[in-house]
Amino acid sequence: MRKIFILFFVILVLSSCGKGQKKLNIAVIGRMDNSYWNTVKIGAERAGKTLDVSVSCVAPSKDDPAWQIKKIEEFIANKVSGIAFAASDPKSIAPIITKAMNVGIPCIALDTNVAKSRHLYIGTGNYYVGQEAGQQMASILDNNGKVAIIGDSTENSDLLQRVIGFRDVLSEYISLETIATIIEKDAPIQASEVEMLLDSIPDIDGLFCVSDLSGISAAEALKKINKVGHVKLVCIGESERVMSMVKDGIIQVAIARKPYRIGYLGVLALYNMAKVGVNYALMIMPETEIVDTGVIVVTPQNIAQYVEELKELGIKTSF
Repeated sequence: MRKIFILFFVILVLSSCGKGQKKLNIAVIGRMDNSYWNTVKIGAERAGKTLDVSVSCVAPSKDDPAWQIKKIEEFIANKVSGIAFAASDPKSIAPIITKAMNVGIPCIALDTNVAKSRHLYIGTGNYYVGQEAGQQMASILDNNGKVAIIGDSTENSDLLQRVIGFRDVLSEYISLETIATIIEKDAPIQASEVEMLLDSIPDIDGLFCVSDLSGISAAEALKKINKVGHVKLVCIGESERVMSMVKDGIIQVAIARKPYRIGYLGVLALYNMAKVGVNYALMIMPETEIVDTGVIVVTPQNIAQYVEELKELGIKTSF
């Protein structure tokens, strides 16, 4: 965090010296228009207002790599001051991001890392969030029990990193074991699949869900078969449905990411790169060129405080 504070200081100095210069225009591209992206957008726009820069936030209605590539081409043509992007498909987006960097536009990957084809990554460290989930599961099971992992896609490297981190933590406990893993390749896990798992292995003590969608499906399954509270549920996610289920005690722990911070720091870092140059800006960032924005552990006991913190950021909730 100290380096982030230094970054703020540098920006304040630069802002005081930048009078009369052309107003910067920063583009922020999301994966899809949903509550997570809307919170990223709030953070990005708040940073833009603070720094007096123009921020254009765009996102398709659903994951669409071709749409993202087209928008980036438009931003390159318009000679924007910087691009922050949450890639739907890291492989397909890499060439156009490389093109943007080659013509002097700073580029930052948000939420999903794109190795090499970016100047900086700002988002959640997925291996570490998996570890946090493992620690929380161990705690609520008193270091003893059988756990199943519920996932969404074998092709999503971020989700797989969460699984690896979770497994690594559980392997440290002699009396904790992972006895089953359900991960679909092309579609989200359905509640019926979780029901079948719990029916075939009735002595499961805990479920670890790697995302909002898998967490919601697992919670619905537990409600249907009357196992809420009997099977502990730890989920990575921060959607309103997940948080509503935490409030109701169906999900015992939600590991929430920080999309507001991702958006805010994305604009802040691009501003600095545009002002002093990419190389100088990276000198005060982590050597890994990765800024881990961290997570918040939300439980039924502290969800009221979590809601208040969101309200302070200007984020409305319905749970």
